[in-house]
Amino acid sequence: MSMLTYITQAEIKNAAKELDGKVLTRPALLVTDGLAMIYAVDVDIGQNYPLKNVPIARANRNLLYAEVGAAVRLRRSESGHYEVIGFSQEQPGSFFRVPITLPSFTFGNAGIITGANPALPPSPLPTSSIVIGEPQDNTLVGRPLTYAELAMLGTYGLTPYGATGIFKGGVLQEIYS
Repeated sequence: MSMLTYITQAEIKNAAKELDGKVLTRPALLVTDGLAMIYAVDVDIGQNYPLKNVPIARANRNLLYAEVGAAVRLRRSESGHYEVIGFSQEQPGSFFRVPITLPSFTFGNAGIITGANPALPPSPLPTSSIVIGEPQDNTLVGRPLTYAELAMLGTYGLTPYGATGIFKGGVLQEIYS
């Protein structure tokens, strides 16, 4: 496994015991515990990347009908993996990032006060060189693809109707059928 996988697993193990999420894909028989197949979904927890193939608790049969976009509650097991245990009243919101560029700090000689007014201390940060970039939308949204999107992507006829698309900031990332 890669170093990134180990770091991600360590972050998940150190995370909260319960948290809220949003379903990105329809439940599918994807996970096994060695005895039986278990339904699993992809869940957005408000981070850069969603949790993949999160198993649904066996005791909650209502979750098999969880649609894309439904708010769910996740609980961490003793092994450090999350499991969907029920529906929730809350879900992760939008995730925007605003890049800001700060100039390099030059302090010079701290014992000499410069400037027109010796009573005012010199400002180490010039405000004119701060650059605020355009906000970047990193929100994850899962929804069924429309006929127009299937035709535009060139997968019309190959991708079944009702396929789910995962969008990050409005840009298609994955297609699940």
